[in-house]
Amino acid sequence: MKVVDYLKEIYGYSVPIFLKDIRIGGKSKAAVRKELSRAVEKGQLVRESKGIYYLSEETLLGTPSVLSFEKIVEKKFIRDDYGFPGLDLNTYGYYTGQTFLNKIGLSQQVPAVLEITTNNTSCKRYFACSGFKALLRKGKIKIDRFNYKALQFFDAFYLLDADDVKKHHDLLFKYIQQNLVKSDFENYIGLYSTRTLKLIVEGGLINAFR
Repeated sequence: MKVVDYLKEIYGYSVPIFLKDIRIGGKSKAAVRKELSRAVEKGQLVRESKGIYYLSEETLLGTPSVLSFEKIVEKKFIRDDYGFPGLDLNTYGYYTGQTFLNKIGLSQQVPAVLEITTNNTSCKRYFACSGFKALLRKGKIKIDRFNYKALQFFDAFYLLDADDVKKHHDLLFKYIQQNLVKSDFENYIGLYSTRTLKLIVEGGLINAFR
């Protein structure tokens, strides 16, 4: 099977494809790399940056689709749903910091640098691609699809104080009810400071965990 046909079948369009993940029968990495280079030269494939490719398609405006930086970092550092979006089949990271606060509506500030906590780094560092940056941090424990929502939520309290909790009480309370359960609190709050515990308890958010 030709590499491009294989990529269309497995990945589809406008999805980041990492060279290190491509496995095609008995073809060597060198052979795969050569076919990718030929496909790029023929305009069948787009090389976004070193080791990262995608298949472009025509948009409704008649222009070629582009690969967003968020799609790249989500696939590389947050999750791979194997073609089934929203199922969190293989989760190994999450958005954190100002990025998370913005996504859930606690902050109107759109961060210039995405913040991500992930299993796929051994230290605090930056990942850059296509003119954008993401700040990566290693998690407190191994992240998976069962714990990432709790860890992500508790991480947010490093940036919140009592006034923030009071101001956004209803939003935070609703978020807990929709995303977390009592066992999330019991299993993971011990990883965090007494300050985080105090904000949750004294802010009345403890009652949302059921």
